[in-house]
Amino acid sequence: MTEEMSRTAMFFNFTSKPFTGYWNGKPKTFKPDEKKYMPEYLARHFAKHLTNQVLIEAGKETSTSPKFPEQVPEFMEVFNKAFICKESEEKPEIDVEIDMANEDAKPKGKSAHKIKTKFNNKPPQIVNPPDGDDDEDEAKNFAGKK
Repeated sequence: MTEEMSRTAMFFNFTSKPFTGYWNGKPKTFKPDEKKYMPEYLARHFAKHLTNQVLIEAGKETSTSPKFPEQVPEFMEVFNKAFICKESEEKPEIDVEIDMANEDAKPKGKSAHKIKTKFNNKPPQIVNPPDGDDDEDEAKNFAGKK
């Protein structure tokens, strides 16, 4: 695998409620039963937080965020529902990032088609370069001649 290639994985919100996860302080909401391919590290991140949420709601707080997840069967059982990694799924990381950026940039809601763009119709400002006479005056002043 080259540096430009990144493994992708599927995050699956298997619950019956919307799930909002955060990455870099930005919320990402997944609808119930929504499946989404993304970079593996993001899928793991969202799956971990969904797993913690499910376990807390089930009263199993002691099974959340284990240091060694593979040693906690309750955690892994829920985590493996939310995180689906297929070894053959590889996509250039740049393509994954572009897809995610485009998804985030899509207008949402009823008024999505009513986006107005403002244009500045003023002519561009033109700044003329100084004429050549100023250079001679500056040279005289610099040399101490007035």
